[in-house]
Amino acid sequence: MGVVMKVRIPTCHDKPGTTQMAQLTQQADTHTSIILPTVHEVDLFRCFCPVFLHSQMLWELVLLGEPLVVMAPSPSESSETVLALVNCISPLKYFSDFRPYFTIHDSEFKEYTTRTQAPPSVILGVTNPFFAKTLQHWPHIIRIGDLKPAGEIPKQVKVKKLKNLKTLDSKPGVYTSYKPYLNRDEEIIKQLQKKHTEVETVDLVLKLKNKLLQADRENLPVKPDTVAKLRTHIDAIILALPEDLQGILLKTGMT
Repeated sequence: MGVVMKVRIPTCHDKPGTTQMAQLTQQADTHTSIILPTVHEVDLFRCFCPVFLHSQMLWELVLLGEPLVVMAPSPSESSETVLALVNCISPLKYFSDFRPYFTIHDSEFKEYTTRTQAPPSVILGVTNPFFAKTLQHWPHIIRIGDLKPAGEIPKQVKVKKLKNLKTLDSKPGVYTSYKPYLNRDEEIIKQLQKKHTEVETVDLVLKLKNKLLQADRENLPVKPDTVAKLRTHIDAIILALPEDLQGILLKTGMT
């Protein structure tokens, strides 16, 4: 495609967020470099879905460099949630340390679990139930359940006192005594929820269109009446969307 990409993989000695991290260099008329904090793009809305109503408070905690623990049922959910927290303050860079998947075998295990000093400014992602006891003294703990597939809105967890965090049987929630400096903007939350629903609708329409194209291309046994009904439904969905999203779908030849 005429574009050269140069990528440097970080080593164990590199600090996240520094200029030594992985970078993309595009060779064109002018040389430009774009720093990529991670090579993995996370779905912020999906990761924050269980704690969506508290996302503004979590944003404050990350911005202030507060010690945070994410307790998740699997390494993938732990990693995605930690990366989502780090990315939520973008375009600002998170200059503290973060461990998407922290285990008892990490060299900082004793440092992070000791009660003789305050927890450091770091975001930890853990899955081992053992950490529910050893990290119980940390000031902010996010306990999440299984992440839901796209399109499903999980039950919103509550903010709970740290003293209510038990070792194994604690329910999902944000365990903290932190009082946000900013009031929650209900209007922004409503707009984000609405926009996310609209984007998922566009994604669904695109998938339906691809299925119709596949059926036509591969001569699948689909009745013409069924195809006609689907196209009618697709047109109705498109007309119900905002004009900017209608324009996107019309450009892709949806109607």
